[in-house]
Amino acid sequence: MARHDIEILHVDDDHGSLVDAVAVLASEGGGWMNVEPGVDDEHRVEPPGMFTWFTARGPKVPVGTFVPGSEREPASVGLSHGAGRDAGERLADAGVVAPADWAARQDHPKRGMVWEVHPQRVDAEAVVRLLLEGTIVLATVPTTGGWVATVHRPRR
Repeated sequence: MARHDIEILHVDDDHGSLVDAVAVLASEGGGWMNVEPGVDDEHRVEPPGMFTWFTARGPKVPVGTFVPGSEREPASVGLSHGAGRDAGERLADAGVVAPADWAARQDHPKRGMVWEVHPQRVDAEAVVRLLLEGTIVLATVPTTGGWVATVHRPRR
């Protein structure tokens, strides 16, 4: 089982540390990153387990994910959310769009949205912009500002 070093980043208006982390993951070709917007703890409560099986929505607090890909697999950028069926339209209406060379692979109301990009063409700024803006637009609870990113890097 692969072991990872985990780094927690608290991100505000200065996204530089997050852009750097995406660039490092992309250049090393391993690990992954999750990003969540800041919300009050009272809004993090999800319905009990069994009830989530019968809903057509994902989590109230969106989670953005970046996986850098490899020689055999494309890099992926994803947004797990509870915004429902029109999430893509909500993003577009808010001006949050993926770069033209990203391929949309999934847009599902419960499993979220996923784009793929060639691992050698990862634009760290574009990844961060989509993850940060997308998690705010698709949040179904009030956000408090800032984000928390969890960066998982393979131990070497």
